[in-house]
Amino acid sequence: MQARTWVIAAQYNDPEDYGIPTLPKWTVLQSESSGIAFAENPESDPFIRSEQPMKVRR
Repeated sequence: MQARTWVIAAQYNDPEDYGIPTLPKWTVLQSESSGIAFAENPESDPFIRSEQPMKVRR
C-alpha cells in the first residue's frame, strides 16, 4: 500500500476507520559500515538490508 494513502486517511480520521491497516512497527538497525536494515524487533533477523544506502532527492 502506498504511504500517501496512510497520510491522507490519517489527516481526517483513524486510518482503520477506512479499512486501512495500521503501519507496522519496525526496528532500524545500523551496521558499522554505514549500512541500514529493518527488522520486526532488535532480536529478529532483518527482512530488508542495504550495505551502501544512497541519498536521493525527490
